[in-house]
Amino acid sequence: MINPTKVRKIMTKRTLALVAGLALATACKDATTVPDLNNVSSSLLSTGLNRASVQLLVTGLLNQDRGNWGETYIVFTESMARDLYRIDPAENRWITQTIGGLPDPSSFVGGGLWGGYWTAIKADNNLIDNIKTATDLSAAEQQATVGLTQTFKALAYWHVLEARDTVGLPIAVDQPFGTPPAPFVCKEDALAYVSALLDSAYNSLLAAGATPFPLTLPAGFTQAGNYSTPTAFAAWNRGWKGKIEYYRGIDHQKPNAGSYTTAIAALTQALGTLSAATLENSPYYTYSTAPGAGENPFGGDIAVHLNPSAGNGIQAGDLRAAKIIAGVGPYTDFGVTTTFDMANEVPGNAANLTRPIPILKNAEMILLRAQAEIESGQMAAATADVNFVRTNEGGLAALPTFASVAAGRAAVLYEKRYTMLFESAHRLVDLRAYGEMNATWLTQELSTDIFNSALPIPQGEINGRGGVSPTVTCP
Repeated sequence: MINPTKVRKIMTKRTLALVAGLALATACKDATTVPDLNNVSSSLLSTGLNRASVQLLVTGLLNQDRGNWGETYIVFTESMARDLYRIDPAENRWITQTIGGLPDPSSFVGGGLWGGYWTAIKADNNLIDNIKTATDLSAAEQQATVGLTQTFKALAYWHVLEARDTVGLPIAVDQPFGTPPAPFVCKEDALAYVSALLDSAYNSLLAAGATPFPLTLPAGFTQAGNYSTPTAFAAWNRGWKGKIEYYRGIDHQKPNAGSYTTAIAALTQALGTLSAATLENSPYYTYSTAPGAGENPFGGDIAVHLNPSAGNGIQAGDLRAAKIIAGVGPYTDFGVTTTFDMANEVPGNAANLTRPIPILKNAEMILLRAQAEIESGQMAAATADVNFVRTNEGGLAALPTFASVAAGRAAVLYEKRYTMLFESAHRLVDLRAYGEMNATWLTQELSTDIFNSALPIPQGEINGRGGVSPTVTCP
């Protein structure tokens, strides 16, 4: 039998073991009239979870995840990747600390893309640690909920790595109050942890069998394709498994033997039979203009524009050019200039305020599989995958079989750039993985441009560790 007193102690003492209060301070609410579902009070959980409180917790953690996939996530990473600028005359750091030099760890740039992820992980841990107290859920329903939660927990760790790369991160953060801060681990060990967490989530989803989620999920789970059942969501989980394994394989310091094979198998499982009609299928973040709801973070931002590198780089006849508005502006400040906008981000268009954003769509999975095939020397298979996206999404002629790894990498980078423009940090991660964040591959845009490719450890995190910046080693 569950001891309510023990549950109460667990719930009130759980912490991230990072900066005191950091996660709570950075929690996101859409409006002051909406309760903060990310930080459900311990009083709600003092006698254990139930179906209603599980729904609240899942709604909160998914809302937090959507909030983390916001403007700073896209702007910081896509600025470093040379896909966009945010030219705000009142705030030069959108340029000077992404393109113009190293970000200050105490600034909103250098300290960004951090606290929100630990808030999400805390919410995930609270639910996972206490799901068995929800005695009105069957064992299968509990497993389904854990599988969903663990998948989004894995994604939160991955997004920290997207922004921080070899800086590393702490992973053992589900500790009682008063425990010393969790040590940082290297990128390679963090990737292994995320991969294993995805496997654990997948096994929980399979254990749910045909039992549906005991939850009402956001509309984005059926926006394009249906991911609202444990079985369908488990297949999508395999897409993430393949993505993480690919980056484990291509890691510079400690590449994992066998990861490309694992990545190809997982992505193939996730994709099934390829279809042009399902290239955009994915769970989506959805937005609304209704009171208290969240709008698309770019729908009304007049300061965000496309980097000329991206605007000038699209090939003639590419259907994805419809995403780009050329010949506007010019927009100039802080040493950068562009005459390009994204059609989906131009303010004044009501549809842009509610435009959904895919999380991991089939087109990306196909191109990730192509990347693993390229590194494995499977050039015919890689070319076929690239061409499937190229011809169906871009309307372009198919490419001949890649003659080299370099040719394959160049082709897949192009397809990923324009298929997923302004959708995630994928290009920054790929440029780093291919060793192309330098003057050989990119234009030095400012005299102080050092091709910054990662954010630092936030100053608040350092302060929470007694002023000592954590270091990592990976033998």
